[in-house]
Amino acid sequence: MRTFKPFLLFGATLCLLAACKDTVPEDENAANTDSTKPKVVAIVKGEHGRGPDSATLVVKTPAKDEVVGKDSVKVIVDLQGYMLGLPTEGEQSQGINYSKDGQHIHVIIDDKPYMAMYDPEGFMTPPLPEGPHTLRAFPSRSWHESLKMPGAFVAHTFYVGKKEGEPALKEGAPLLTYSRPKGDYKEKDAQKVLLDFYISNCELGKDKYKVIASIDGQVKDTLTEWVPYFIEGLSDGEHTVKLQLIGPDGQPIPGAFNSPEEKIRINPTTPAAAPAATHQHDSGMKHDSGKGEVK
Repeated sequence: MRTFKPFLLFGATLCLLAACKDTVPEDENAANTDSTKPKVVAIVKGEHGRGPDSATLVVKTPAKDEVVGKDSVKVIVDLQGYMLGLPTEGEQSQGINYSKDGQHIHVIIDDKPYMAMYDPEGFMTPPLPEGPHTLRAFPSRSWHESLKMPGAFVAHTFYVGKKEGEPALKEGAPLLTYSRPKGDYKEKDAQKVLLDFYISNCELGKDKYKVIASIDGQVKDTLTEWVPYFIEGLSDGEHTVKLQLIGPDGQPIPGAFNSPEEKIRINPTTPAAAPAATHQHDSGMKHDSGKGEVK
């Protein structure tokens, strides 16, 4: 019997080594599989951040239907009930792009990305062509979430040069205003990207108006609540975010601004393009398109 013990021991050792050999690659393969899996892009519902009970925004210039003589327009506002430049408190600020310059106003001219206003005394816009233009504006929290309340939103037409041409804005018609995301997102800011928009002259709901959200040409969700959302799982590179306002009958709502589309970049390898040039005294306007850009 003693002559067989070495062989039994040797056999047991081989079995043990074989078991270990089978186990290690299996774990490694699992890890490799997880790391190479494409990210799943999802839109996650958020909650309203802290804010005032009420806020009132008035655009003093350019006023509704005003005709301005120059191609660059001075934008001046009167904001009551909300302080610009202060940091907004709240847990929603954690883990997303955040403006170190604090609360601000999103000012949108026509269908261009918004310009951030930190000084109510205003700024000069980039040059605008002659004819009608649409101005939209609303206050924003430090992390770029809009204040969604009556009186905090302005949308009207003004003119450059002369009062001629067909306005793109149809007064009283359902309106979707795109706000975020925009620009570049890097590192931890890219893990959870704010999706925010403004709804006017209509109400979202299961049997009411809805917003279809698409990313890179694929519909990701149909949004029935007017709250902030977050996009998660975006891979590095350029992405296209598109929103579309649809009516209770499921049909798209016509309008120049009701199907907005914006390109963003996740962890870009090249610097962002320089913002449009403005006049020297435009201290109230800052291009907070994303982390790393001028704020």
